[in-house]
Amino acid sequence: MFPSGSGQLMTRSEIEKTVKPIIFECLRKFGEYARPGISPEEHAEEIKTQLRPDVRRVSLLISLAKSATGEEFGGEGLELGCGYGYLIFPMAKFYPKVHWTGIEHPGRIYFNNPEYRQAFQDYNCSLVGLDFVHEPLPFADQSFSAVTFSETLEHLPVERVNFVLGEISRVLRPGGILIASSPNQASLENRLHLLKGGSVFDLPDEMEIARGVFKHIRMYTPEEIKFMMSRLGFRVEYSAMESNNSTYRGKSARSMYRRMYRLYEGVEQRLGFLRTLADTWYFVFRKTAVDEAMKGGKI
Repeated sequence: MFPSGSGQLMTRSEIEKTVKPIIFECLRKFGEYARPGISPEEHAEEIKTQLRPDVRRVSLLISLAKSATGEEFGGEGLELGCGYGYLIFPMAKFYPKVHWTGIEHPGRIYFNNPEYRQAFQDYNCSLVGLDFVHEPLPFADQSFSAVTFSETLEHLPVERVNFVLGEISRVLRPGGILIASSPNQASLENRLHLLKGGSVFDLPDEMEIARGVFKHIRMYTPEEIKFMMSRLGFRVEYSAMESNNSTYRGKSARSMYRRMYRLYEGVEQRLGFLRTLADTWYFVFRKTAVDEAMKGGKI
């Protein structure tokens, strides 16, 4: 829990109540698979189970961020890969003293949607079209107090990971925070997949709906991301592990596989040792001063 504007502690379920309608509208208006002209009522019926993973993910990221920043946090914020606005708009809602800038690939079909651009204005956010996998971020060094990097790392070609993380480090000021999440390569599901002869590494195929944007290429373990960020002068401030992907398992909401996975998600939160096998890791990193990182032999 973290302090609300009234000074009272806000629970995660309360955060979800604020986040859910924002994500619902983002998916209805900008989702690449949403049917044109669909009414809010029809859309709600179609995605009644699909919302849960994203609502849970965003609420956890906001909870962790609030734990690291407090109520008076302000300045400039940056999101790499802002997508439909799932995270940047809720962050703008919970951090009214931060001006957020979203970076998105200009090849996404919603990028030039007038409603999409209007939504950024409505939330007092800026939008920049950029292939940040191959192009440097168009900002001066140490421009931002916070950077969000959620569900993006796994889409990066491996040879570009150091470049992207280096750019994040460059534009984030010392003392600033990086809020990140990504699928866990060491999840229970991936381990079982390996035992059955599968692979957790997908071929680097472009997405049909967005040329130049790739599906999952490489997942990372929590230890890998901690090591990578420590080399850039970051330390872990807060972390969490959680599974929320039951919605995407099985062929229907009533399938036995989905029910079993949903049951496991509940057990996982009650038995701490299972959380290391969760399907997603979440981190808040603090960028240390350059001299502190050098003393520790990190850079």
